[in-house]
Amino acid sequence: MSQSTYLNNFLNEVGHSVHCMNTIAVALSTLEKDTKVPIQLNISWDSKSIDKSTINSRRFAIKSSIVYCIESLFEYLTKVSKNPFWLTSKKSFTDSKTNNPKKQLSKAERTVRLLKDISTLEKEWIILVELLCHWRNKVVHANSSDANISSSSRQYLHSKETEIYDNYHHFSVSIALDNFNKNKFTLKDVTTLITIVIKCARKIDETFIIAMQNISYTDIINEINDIEFVNIKNQMPSDKKNRQLEKWLSINYNFLKQDTIDSIVNELKT
Repeated sequence: MSQSTYLNNFLNEVGHSVHCMNTIAVALSTLEKDTKVPIQLNISWDSKSIDKSTINSRRFAIKSSIVYCIESLFEYLTKVSKNPFWLTSKKSFTDSKTNNPKKQLSKAERTVRLLKDISTLEKEWIILVELLCHWRNKVVHANSSDANISSSSRQYLHSKETEIYDNYHHFSVSIALDNFNKNKFTLKDVTTLITIVIKCARKIDETFIIAMQNISYTDIINEINDIEFVNIKNQMPSDKKNRQLEKWLSINYNFLKQDTIDSIVNELKT
């Protein structure tokens, strides 16, 4: 199945950050005690301890990837849930209102709320994504963050520990939760959790596209409220208008079947 432009952008961003994190880890592993700064870098760097600098730099790269991944997830959820064809009755990710006017949902809470609306997601995936959201808060807010998953979520993860270990490259729930508690960052934890985030994003996109492809082309025409699309739609009939319509739909609704795109263009060309 094809994927939305929103998901394409998310995957590119997260894939880039993971590649950079792994590149940094590989480069750091080759540092030697007598390493000198290449003259072309033109920077000041004098490490008293290569081992300590390597550990700190690797930790920095891992923390950066956590933030990058979760912020990219927030951006994806914002854009896909703002689409006029987002799943019927499902709230936008940006809607943080609760029954208590004095309380607003955090981004982690909004993420969990949205993920729970996707029936194809495993419960442990949702909890692990929430865990990485909270890990992101530990990075951004440092010692002031008390972000955590609930005790019932922890118990559920422990109940699925063997299954998760077998299915996700020997990822240990117990070790990951202990590392979370101790504010410790490892490549194993983060790369596995990012993989789970990607799986969730793919399932969200799949659910969205299946629903979208069941909508009639006339309803699609009536509901798209993007200003660029509306401006093209309101142009006088011309071959240029037809080309612009097809190009816009192919870029922004690339997951639509070609015959649906053709029907929209044919409906609007006069």
